[in-house]
Amino acid sequence: MKRLATSLLAATFAICLFGSTASAGPVQVFSDWARGDMGTAHNATNGQYIGCWVDTDPSGPPLLYCEAFDGATSVGFCYTTNGNLVNTAAGMADSTDIEVGWDDGNVCSFLMVNNSSQFPGRKP
Repeated sequence: MKRLATSLLAATFAICLFGSTASAGPVQVFSDWARGDMGTAHNATNGQYIGCWVDTDPSGPPLLYCEAFDGATSVGFCYTTNGNLVNTAAGMADSTDIEVGWDDGNVCSFLMVNNSSQFPGRKP
């Protein structure tokens, strides 16, 4: 029984480590969220991209817009004036790993930015 529990724990760890949505890699676009590393996308030859930008207009709150394309057929995007998400976007760098989600109206529901040396980074 102990051996089975140890094996299950090791398998769970491997799935979390290698199958996690937070691992760097190509841009992936799903029905209500997307993920990808900006450095990897920049270096890709198939046109994939992922990123966010903030538009400030004196007539209203800052608007965050995020968009991802997997280089093949799937595009996803969202927008929001949520101050917490706008502030999170300020932490992006040129090789940030991004996860962004949206609801049925394409309003951003979450934004995760991860700046880590483990990602491939942007090449000139």
